[in-house]
Amino acid sequence: MADKKQKAAVNAPVKGSVPIQPENDPMGEMRELLQRTQAQFENYRKQTEKRVIEMEQMASKQIIEQFLPIIDNLELALKNKCDAKDEFVQGIELIYAQLKTLLADNGIETIKTTNELFDPYFHEALMKVESETPENTIVEEFQKGFMLHGHVIRHAKVTISAGKKEQ
Repeated sequence: MADKKQKAAVNAPVKGSVPIQPENDPMGEMRELLQRTQAQFENYRKQTEKRVIEMEQMASKQIIEQFLPIIDNLELALKNKCDAKDEFVQGIELIYAQLKTLLADNGIETIKTTNELFDPYFHEALMKVESETPENTIVEEFQKGFMLHGHVIRHAKVTISAGKKEQ
Protein backbone atom coordinates (compact mmCIF):
# COMPACT_ATOMS: atom_id res chain seq x y z
CA MET A 1 0.00 0.00 0.00
CA ALA A 2 2.86 2.36 0.84
CA ASP A 3 4.47 1.59 -2.51
CA LYS A 4 1.37 2.79 -4.38
CA LYS A 5 1.37 6.09 -2.46
CA GLN A 6 5.08 6.64 -3.16
CA LYS A 7 4.62 5.97 -6.87
CA ALA A 8 1.64 8.31 -7.03
CA ALA A 9 3.65 11.03 -5.27
CA VAL A 10 6.59 10.64 -7.67
CA ASN A 11 4.36 10.71 -10.76
CA ALA A 12 2.16 13.57 -9.50
CA PRO A 13 2.64 16.88 -11.33
CA VAL A 14 4.29 19.71 -9.46
CA LYS A 15 2.01 22.71 -8.81
CA GLY A 16 2.33 25.29 -11.53
CA SER A 17 4.21 23.07 -13.97
CA VAL A 18 3.06 21.68 -17.27
CA PRO A 19 3.38 17.90 -17.55
CA ILE A 20 6.01 16.95 -20.15
CA GLN A 21 4.83 14.50 -22.76
CA PRO A 22 7.46 12.16 -24.22
CA GLU A 23 6.85 13.44 -27.75
CA ASN A 24 7.22 17.05 -26.57
CA ASP A 25 10.46 16.49 -24.65
CA PRO A 26 13.19 18.38 -26.56
CA MET A 27 15.94 17.14 -24.20
CA GLY A 28 14.85 13.53 -24.76
CA GLU A 29 14.90 14.03 -28.51
CA MET A 30 18.37 15.56 -28.37
CA ARG A 31 19.60 12.75 -26.11
CA GLU A 32 18.23 10.14 -28.53
CA LEU A 33 19.79 11.96 -31.50
CA LEU A 34 23.13 12.09 -29.69
CA GLN A 35 23.01 8.36 -28.91
CA ARG A 36 22.22 7.50 -32.54
CA THR A 37 25.01 9.76 -33.78
CA GLN A 38 27.50 8.18 -31.37
CA ALA A 39 26.49 4.67 -32.49
CA GLN A 40 26.83 5.62 -36.16
CA PHE A 41 30.26 7.13 -35.55
CA GLU A 42 31.40 4.00 -33.68
CA ASN A 43 30.24 1.81 -36.59
CA TYR A 44 32.06 4.08 -39.06
CA ARG A 45 35.26 3.91 -36.99
CA LYS A 46 35.14 0.10 -36.86
CA GLN A 47 34.52 -0.17 -40.62
CA THR A 48 37.40 2.20 -41.34
CA GLU A 49 39.78 0.23 -39.11
CA LYS A 50 38.75 -3.00 -40.85
CA ARG A 51 39.35 -1.48 -44.31
CA VAL A 52 42.79 -0.18 -43.28
CA ILE A 53 43.80 -3.64 -42.04
CA GLU A 54 42.57 -5.26 -45.27
CA MET A 55 44.46 -2.71 -47.37
CA GLU A 56 47.67 -3.31 -45.41
CA GLN A 57 47.34 -7.06 -45.91
CA MET A 58 46.74 -6.79 -49.64
CA ALA A 59 49.27 -4.00 -50.31
CA SER A 60 52.05 -6.47 -50.96
CA LYS A 61 49.98 -8.69 -53.26
CA GLN A 62 51.35 -7.25 -56.53
CA ILE A 63 54.98 -7.59 -55.46
CA ILE A 64 54.41 -11.13 -54.21
CA GLU A 65 52.73 -12.11 -57.48
CA GLN A 66 55.92 -11.03 -59.27
CA PHE A 67 58.00 -13.27 -56.99
CA LEU A 68 55.96 -16.40 -57.72
CA PRO A 69 57.44 -17.13 -61.19
CA ILE A 70 60.93 -16.81 -59.70
CA ILE A 71 60.03 -19.38 -57.07
CA ASP A 72 58.59 -21.66 -59.76
CA ASN A 73 61.84 -21.42 -61.74
CA LEU A 74 63.95 -22.17 -58.66
CA GLU A 75 61.83 -25.25 -57.97
CA LEU A 76 62.25 -26.40 -61.56
CA ALA A 77 66.01 -25.88 -61.34
CA LEU A 78 66.16 -27.93 -58.14
CA LYS A 79 64.00 -30.72 -59.62
CA ASN A 80 66.14 -30.98 -62.74
CA LYS A 81 69.56 -30.66 -61.16
CA CYS A 82 71.86 -33.01 -62.96
CA ASP A 83 75.64 -33.09 -62.69
CA ALA A 84 75.89 -29.60 -61.25
CA LYS A 85 78.45 -28.71 -58.63
CA ASP A 86 77.29 -29.43 -55.10
CA GLU A 87 78.15 -25.92 -53.88
CA PHE A 88 76.07 -24.36 -56.65
CA VAL A 89 73.07 -26.56 -55.85
CA GLN A 90 73.42 -25.79 -52.14
CA GLY A 91 73.44 -22.06 -52.97
CA ILE A 92 70.25 -22.39 -55.00
CA GLU A 93 68.63 -24.39 -52.18
CA LEU A 94 69.62 -21.68 -49.68
CA ILE A 95 68.10 -18.93 -51.85
CA TYR A 96 64.93 -20.99 -52.26
CA ALA A 97 64.67 -21.55 -48.50
CA GLN A 98 65.11 -17.83 -47.85
CA LEU A 99 62.36 -16.97 -50.33
CA LYS A 100 60.01 -19.51 -48.75
CA THR A 101 60.73 -18.03 -45.30
CA LEU A 102 60.12 -14.51 -46.62
CA LEU A 103 56.75 -15.56 -48.03
CA ALA A 104 55.73 -17.38 -44.85
CA ASP A 105 56.66 -14.37 -42.71
CA ASN A 106 54.39 -12.20 -44.86
CA GLY A 107 51.32 -14.44 -44.62
CA ILE A 108 51.77 -16.43 -47.84
CA GLU A 109 50.74 -20.09 -47.70
CA THR A 110 50.96 -22.75 -50.38
CA ILE A 111 47.73 -24.49 -51.32
CA LYS A 112 47.80 -28.20 -50.48
CA THR A 113 47.24 -30.50 -53.43
CA THR A 114 48.76 -33.91 -52.73
CA ASN A 115 45.96 -36.52 -52.48
CA GLU A 116 43.40 -33.76 -51.85
CA LEU A 117 39.95 -33.58 -53.39
CA PHE A 118 39.61 -31.05 -56.19
CA ASP A 119 38.20 -27.74 -54.99
CA PRO A 120 37.60 -25.12 -57.73
CA TYR A 121 38.10 -22.34 -55.19
CA PHE A 122 41.74 -23.41 -54.67
CA HIS A 123 42.61 -25.50 -57.74
CA GLU A 124 42.53 -25.14 -61.51
CA ALA A 125 42.12 -28.48 -63.32
CA LEU A 126 44.19 -28.67 -66.49
CA MET A 127 43.60 -32.35 -67.26
CA LYS A 128 41.48 -35.27 -66.15
CA VAL A 129 43.11 -38.70 -66.35
CA GLU A 130 42.12 -42.22 -65.44
CA SER A 131 43.87 -43.56 -62.34
CA GLU A 132 43.48 -45.86 -59.37
CA THR A 133 42.57 -42.94 -57.10
CA PRO A 134 38.93 -41.95 -56.52
CA GLU A 135 37.29 -39.52 -58.92
CA ASN A 136 38.12 -35.79 -58.47
CA THR A 137 41.24 -36.55 -56.42
CA ILE A 138 44.32 -34.54 -57.39
CA VAL A 139 46.85 -36.79 -59.12
CA GLU A 140 49.59 -34.31 -60.09
CA GLU A 141 50.48 -30.67 -59.45
CA PHE A 142 51.80 -28.63 -62.39
CA GLN A 143 52.10 -25.30 -60.60
CA LYS A 144 51.78 -24.44 -56.93
CA GLY A 145 48.97 -22.24 -55.74
CA PHE A 146 49.34 -19.55 -53.10
CA MET A 147 47.13 -17.76 -50.60
CA LEU A 148 47.72 -14.35 -48.97
CA HIS A 149 46.01 -14.00 -45.58
CA GLY A 150 43.39 -16.58 -46.55
CA HIS A 151 42.71 -15.13 -50.03
CA VAL A 152 43.77 -17.04 -53.13
CA ILE A 153 46.31 -15.08 -55.18
CA ARG A 154 47.12 -17.94 -57.56
CA HIS A 155 45.22 -21.18 -58.03
CA ALA A 156 47.14 -24.46 -58.03
CA LYS A 157 47.25 -25.96 -61.53
CA VAL A 158 46.57 -29.69 -61.22
CA THR A 159 45.59 -32.93 -62.93
CA ILE A 160 42.61 -34.71 -61.40
CA SER A 161 41.50 -38.31 -61.47
CA ALA A 162 38.59 -39.47 -63.61
CA GLY A 163 38.39 -42.65 -61.55
CA LYS A 164 39.10 -46.22 -62.61
CA LYS A 165 38.64 -47.19 -66.23
CA GLU A 166 35.66 -49.50 -66.69
CA GLN A 167 36.37 -52.67 -68.61
